[in-house]
Amino acid sequence: MAKKFKFVEFYYNYTNEHPRMRIIGEYSFIIFMCLLSSFTYALAYRIFIAPDLTGSYGIQIHFVSGGVSGLAQNFVKIIYDIFGIRFLNPNHLQSILYFVLNIPVILLGWFKIGKQFTIFSLLNVALTSIFISIIPVTWDHAVIYDSQLTRTLFAGILAGLSAAFAFKANVSSGGMDIVAYYFANRKSEGVGKYSIITNSFVFGLFFILNLIHPDAVINENINVVGITSVSLAITSLISSVIYTFMNAFVVDLINVRNKKTQVQITSNDSELAKKLIVAFPHGATTVQGVGAYTGQPKSIVYMTVSSNETARLVKFVQEIDPHAFINVLVLRQVFGRFYIKPVK
Repeated sequence: MAKKFKFVEFYYNYTNEHPRMRIIGEYSFIIFMCLLSSFTYALAYRIFIAPDLTGSYGIQIHFVSGGVSGLAQNFVKIIYDIFGIRFLNPNHLQSILYFVLNIPVILLGWFKIGKQFTIFSLLNVALTSIFISIIPVTWDHAVIYDSQLTRTLFAGILAGLSAAFAFKANVSSGGMDIVAYYFANRKSEGVGKYSIITNSFVFGLFFILNLIHPDAVINENINVVGITSVSLAITSLISSVIYTFMNAFVVDLINVRNKKTQVQITSNDSELAKKLIVAFPHGATTVQGVGAYTGQPKSIVYMTVSSNETARLVKFVQEIDPHAFINVLVLRQVFGRFYIKPVK
């Protein structure tokens, strides 16, 4: 941990002296995270959400991913299965529709969130579309599934990681993540539940389409009685819900931008609060106390910070007063004027 802080301190000092290197470093990090995010989601989609099921073991059923990607899946199913229009490979059609359907929410990001955020989110969407299209079909069979639940959970984990990687770089993976990001920043709380709320329509439509034309492969060696289009559609719906909750859980677990902690510091330094508000863009409250054992006057400082600022704040306090007693509490939500660094 100490080596990590030394590296971070060296990086900040170096980039402060070389502003151009700081800009290059920031953009390089964002582009790398966009590549990682887009490739991770493409893997989740091609291997777990909607793989080529030919030769699959047991009963394997496609499910819908939710959001704009899920809406694109619905359109692909309508065009490809319901109407039988098969002028494109379904993966290529998914890529095109995924990009096109992202345009309205990209505009929301441009006008309501930030231009840099929108540009890199668009890059993420474009890379995702490309990866979905170019990943070889052989990769669809890279994993042997022992159950539908296994596929669903791993899809949720990978998709959640994809969104979290993007949020780490202050961009998004596109689609409803932009809408979720917008509302989460306005209300200063976790983003996962907004994604869940928006998926009801997508799931319902996919359920209806699955009643008409189920997306499933049943291995001829598996003897299962009573399989109907209704049972397949219900299984697909359940898989979609499990996937979405796992996705939201992973996003909220990793994305700490909108999570808050309250730091309570007991120190002998009466000027500690002033030093803290200079170093961090947040207010603080001080209370004067007396040590029960020593009888000496103490300064108790209360400060609420973002979770990703906590470690830096603790280190800052310990450098000023190595004997300070620090208590950190995780907060569910805060109300009032709390500063969050604006998205560019």
